[in-house]
Amino acid sequence: MAKGHILTQIMDLNLIGLFVEIVESRSLSAAARKLGMTRANVSQRLKLLERETGTQLLRRSTRNFELTQAGHTLYDCGRRMLEDLNTARASIESLGQTLIGRVRISVPTGFGRMFIGSKLREFARMHPGITLNVTFNNRIEDLIAAEVDVALRITRTPPLDCVARNICPIDWNLYASGGYLEKHGPIERPADLEGHTLVAAPHPDRRVTMTLTHRHDEADVHAITMQPALQSSDFPFLAEAVCEGMGIGLLPAYVPYASATCGLVHVLPQYRVAGPQDVLYIVTLPNRYPSPATQALIDYLRAEIISLAQIWS
Repeated sequence: MAKGHILTQIMDLNLIGLFVEIVESRSLSAAARKLGMTRANVSQRLKLLERETGTQLLRRSTRNFELTQAGHTLYDCGRRMLEDLNTARASIESLGQTLIGRVRISVPTGFGRMFIGSKLREFARMHPGITLNVTFNNRIEDLIAAEVDVALRITRTPPLDCVARNICPIDWNLYASGGYLEKHGPIERPADLEGHTLVAAPHPDRRVTMTLTHRHDEADVHAITMQPALQSSDFPFLAEAVCEGMGIGLLPAYVPYASATCGLVHVLPQYRVAGPQDVLYIVTLPNRYPSPATQALIDYLRAEIISLAQIWS
């Protein structure tokens, strides 16, 4: 039986709620106790529901029951209907009211300190009823173990057991200080990079090979190997090293737009550099009905990050 067929015949949401409670309680008696009804009354209402649907929903024995195919369909659809109704009720009740609650969020160290920290402080001022618990961490994978509700992650492969909202791409570019370029000569083509030192995120090899592709000619591709002089997962630290002339930095495109970054020069801007991670996601645990506080933070961050990305893209 099609999912919509059963529900189009049912107008009484109370009966649907009763059926969902029976299934989740695993017995008519347990459902009756929870609902403050007699078992006979629950059984009578179940029979009424089966008459309205025109099909058997449960196969009952003396001790337990099992769902029929129609019962499975009604339970799945009915549970979603009740959840939607509860969410709508909560949203209506919260209109004009101060959002309250606690949200635990994890953000990458570099992107977090350069941009998101100030945005989170702004959100906290806008919603004094929401308590933010903020962690700066690049390595959190298990949100449950880390006790995190929302995580910002820059990665190519978000966790499969989470809900990952694609917010914006993160390009990678080569940067240097003006002083470094004056001392070591101009860099006008990819081959000019050979022999220079590199400042970048950790890489397992002693020498790092990068792929540079011309932005307007996909056939113009170069593999360039450079020697790392300094490696770190903390991009503010790397940006400071590049500003001090310690080498050419392989950095996310947002780095030069941070307020604390001093005049970095984009090296070979006509080429795109393949970076290790290229998409920023907002990651949460599967939950069709996040709390109003959590949803407010997700919506706020999405809008703010998209606005920022228009500057550095």
